[in-house]
Amino acid sequence: MCHTGQSLDMYDYRAVTLNPIDCAKEHQAEIVRVGRLTTPPENKTREVYGDCDTAAREYVGGDWHEGRLGLAVIVPSTEEWNAGAREYRCALFEFSADEFTSRQRTGSLKDGLRGTRPLALACVDVLAIPDGQGWYKSIDRLVPIDCTQPHNGEYVGLYVGRDIPYPGMTKLVDEVTQACDTKAGQFLGESKAKFESRSDLRVVPTGGNPDRWDLGDRTVHCYVVTRPDNRVTKSLKGSP
Repeated sequence: MCHTGQSLDMYDYRAVTLNPIDCAKEHQAEIVRVGRLTTPPENKTREVYGDCDTAAREYVGGDWHEGRLGLAVIVPSTEEWNAGAREYRCALFEFSADEFTSRQRTGSLKDGLRGTRPLALACVDVLAIPDGQGWYKSIDRLVPIDCTQPHNGEYVGLYVGRDIPYPGMTKLVDEVTQACDTKAGQFLGESKAKFESRSDLRVVPTGGNPDRWDLGDRTVHCYVVTRPDNRVTKSLKGSP
């Protein structure tokens, strides 16, 4: 069943009011599983999120992190719990920018990562503030875009951190950057060392949020970005 009524984001693990609607009409989320709680939701956050993660993978036919997809867990509010509500819902949505809010869409997400993988991550438009030295001062959003359109970024792979307590931002950034450099080299068909020596491309990791880490989601997206003045109109894959 699809739903509309409230925007979702990747960091939702809360009570949300959504209205059922036919998937052929514009909607913001699709429920891929409904489960039942035996204790208040805050007591089973990791277990419930893991159940939703598994359901989402089965529904789209692959790791949903590799798609333009976000996963929100909708649980009863305190008032709903006290009134007897026990269901939690796993809400999958197509995002409007990497990892962030849901976008309006029509049609089901089912099998979106099977066959031709229509929902797979690929090229992105980097919305950012230039630093005046040929790169970016800060990056606001990475917006999915067709690779034949002028763009300045591309998804190159997924990194999954070790199942350990959150290591802290400083340590995680170093670990993730090294991993994404390796992913970028593999994507481009060159060594990690050669990629790191290039002056025309850089990696941008997204993810590694401590709250989601505690839920068991330790994934980080790795993107390669070009300089602001060097937009391309094809995939960079295999073309060092």
